[in-house]
Amino acid sequence: MTVTFGALPGGATPEEFLAGAQTAETLGYDSVWVGDHVLWPVFWPEPLTMLAAASAVTDRVALGSGILLAALRRPAPLAKQTATLQWLTEGRFRLGVGAGGEYPAEFEASGVPLDQRGPYLDQTLEALRALWTGAPVILHNDVVQLDGAVLDVVPNPAIPVWVGGRSAAGQRRAAQFGDAWMPFVITPERFAEGWAAVRGRAESFDRDPDAITPALQLWGMFDDDLATALETIAARIERTYRVPFESFERYTVYGDTQMWTDRLGEFVDAGVRHVNIVFAGGDRLAQLARIATEVIPALQARAE
Repeated sequence: MTVTFGALPGGATPEEFLAGAQTAETLGYDSVWVGDHVLWPVFWPEPLTMLAAASAVTDRVALGSGILLAALRRPAPLAKQTATLQWLTEGRFRLGVGAGGEYPAEFEASGVPLDQRGPYLDQTLEALRALWTGAPVILHNDVVQLDGAVLDVVPNPAIPVWVGGRSAAGQRRAAQFGDAWMPFVITPERFAEGWAAVRGRAESFDRDPDAITPALQLWGMFDDDLATALETIAARIERTYRVPFESFERYTVYGDTQMWTDRLGEFVDAGVRHVNIVFAGGDRLAQLARIATEVIPALQARAE
């Protein structure tokens, strides 16, 4: 299995985001992704809406939520939204989901108990999987009460579910529901341990471990000037998460071609076969191009 790459291009304007999506497609990236928060201290647009817009200006590239806090949505409307997005994109949508929890205010505002976000997410995924079939669904749990409900938009092909979360619960969730495991804020060493656990748990659910993609999402900043790269990514991390960059640095990649190749190579050696890059700032289009021509080929050769 080779290594594929996705991009979270971000952007301060719709034009900037859409240009990033188009550039990623032109350069051969596998996918374009958008992160999610219902409430957040900084500007954060809604991802499914943004992906719908991206679908209108792209033709090939896959489009994914990386990741959606699905427990903050009601399952039936979410099933309809995602099925519609799969129809709109002609089969290019990927649903990335995770439990979140780092900003309790958005859970409180959404009426979801913070300490129940994991079970709520599991039950939401159970409901989505059932509703997407288009068959009558009878399901009763804490998040939904369905008695013969039938979704009128049936996703075709089926929507791949990419599960985030580095915790044991996230690993189990990926093994049970996921087409991919895509943790965030993780080291290569911990990824290797987690991926082994996902594969083992998949077998316990009578699922083929080889059918699950080992993926990674991480913040990055590409620049030949190390000082510029460090300053940019450190400022973005501290503004976004309200933590010192020193405590987050080991979960990022920044610098020039060699630094990117060396750092991401550690993850490839740990088993990663898909990498999502969250761009911290700077000229994102130029970074997309440099990474596509200077970093990706070396990592793909390393994985073979």
